[in-house]
Amino acid sequence: MNFIFDMVHHNPGERPFDTNFTDPAYLREYGFNGQVFKHVHCMATLEQAAPGVFPGTTEESQWLKAFTDDLHGQMKAAKAEGLAVYSHVDLFVLPTPIVEHFRDEICDPETGRIDLEKPKTLELHRALIDELFERFPELDGLVIRVGETYLFDTPHHAGNSAVPLYEIERPDQMLKYVKLIQFLRQEICVRHEKLLIYRTWDYFTDQLHADPQYYLEVTDQVAPHENLIFSIKHTAYDFHRWVPVNRALGTGKHPQVIEVQCQREYEGKGAYPNYSAYGVLNGFSEAKQNTGLRDILPHPLVVGIYTWTRGGGWYGPYVTGKNELWCDLNAFILSSYAADPEQEEEMLFRQYCRERLKLNDADTTRFRRIALRSLDAVVKGKCCEAWDQRTDLDVCYPTNQWMRDDVLHGYDLLEPVFSYLIEKDLVQQALLEKEQSVSIWTEMLAEAESMQTVPELKEVILTSCAYGLRLFSFIEAAWCLLLHAQEWKGGAGEEETSRLQQDLARVDQAWTKYQQLSVEYPGAASLYRGKGWNWPGKKLPEGLSASIEHVRERIS
Repeated sequence: MNFIFDMVHHNPGERPFDTNFTDPAYLREYGFNGQVFKHVHCMATLEQAAPGVFPGTTEESQWLKAFTDDLHGQMKAAKAEGLAVYSHVDLFVLPTPIVEHFRDEICDPETGRIDLEKPKTLELHRALIDELFERFPELDGLVIRVGETYLFDTPHHAGNSAVPLYEIERPDQMLKYVKLIQFLRQEICVRHEKLLIYRTWDYFTDQLHADPQYYLEVTDQVAPHENLIFSIKHTAYDFHRWVPVNRALGTGKHPQVIEVQCQREYEGKGAYPNYSAYGVLNGFSEAKQNTGLRDILPHPLVVGIYTWTRGGGWYGPYVTGKNELWCDLNAFILSSYAADPEQEEEMLFRQYCRERLKLNDADTTRFRRIALRSLDAVVKGKCCEAWDQRTDLDVCYPTNQWMRDDVLHGYDLLEPVFSYLIEKDLVQQALLEKEQSVSIWTEMLAEAESMQTVPELKEVILTSCAYGLRLFSFIEAAWCLLLHAQEWKGGAGEEETSRLQQDLARVDQAWTKYQQLSVEYPGAASLYRGKGWNWPGKKLPEGLSASIEHVRERIS
């Protein structure tokens, strides 16, 4: 693969992650040849287009200088290690004073959005691109995303998606994509002879990201260029289990790189064992078509892989550079495989254990059993096969996305899942799946306890296995309680009430044990919360804890 590059996507608005993967020397050691940074577009002043407008205050000047100096230093360090340097860019995002200065010329008067169809909008972005490549000669190219604009780290900027994802007809949306990509191709690839990596980012199965017909209708209208690459997620939705491989991969006439998360945002973010790289390469067990990157990477259009070693999603769980073992393993396997797809996954795994972890053969075998078993432990504990394999299922969030980042939803998202299970007489099947997950986690912890490696590494492995066991033991007990409570909500007799009381006692016991994790295992990642998910700064909705309390009140 010509392109093996990585980005640490720090949570917007939060302090940067403690991770080894911001170190360019560490990336080079793992076989990466490029590093992606964030927000370089927010360093542009657009002085040539609007002299003296930004920065216009002392606060803006101080912020801009500090941000620019820091980013420039990181880019130079990457260049010193021989890495190509790229920056992730959200379009459209401009300094707020610039937006106000040109509001009548760039914004839709009805919506207030920066509008692609306004000539001044592209004129300003032409000036922005010119300025970036002049001020940051280290930049080898830009990674462009359209769809979301996060401003939590850029308090002096405003913006919106260059192409709306909602409330727009399909033909109009396609035309906007074509116009934007053709503009970027001309400005970045042709005029500046730099690399444009255009992310087909969205989370729909019928838009640019995952619909091959849509993808072709847009990209076939853009002439190929040696500096133009499209970046596509390996999944047809977001980075979930129970979703198929992206059918847009290997189609069209443009080179492609494949996006993969090493710290999967919907599956613990490295807090517990999750050898997702195995499933990414070989196909996950639940997939209808056992297709993985091993089947896709040989395609002549595929020229590389784009990993997020850390980041994706919001909030926690938080791991540090000392306990990011599972993210580290996934990154090593994926980068090494991309460098030489002729290699066998197991050979790379054993190489990692031998060279990085210094494990002997016996402990390597134990660690591999833990890693491989984690795939079933995670999907059985988090998802619900009886719900997710429905024949009428269109691709959507598995199990209604009741569990993500570090939050756990309750009836607010699980009620339709539970209603379906009750209606189809699948309650026991669903609960058995959760019991199987706990059983696998128990086996994994026993394997970790039997390892003879150095105490520091053994503690990291033990801690992550204990985290998984305690979390999914609580989840199993909570599902049992809530499912039974919904099943008997029409009326519970003495026997049913007694069973609910037993379920509730198990829930309380499992939650208490989970909360004690950090005391017994100081290196554990931060814990999940029994709250629902919401955008940063907004009130978190009621989640699993509230649902449990509702049942407690009912049977008290």
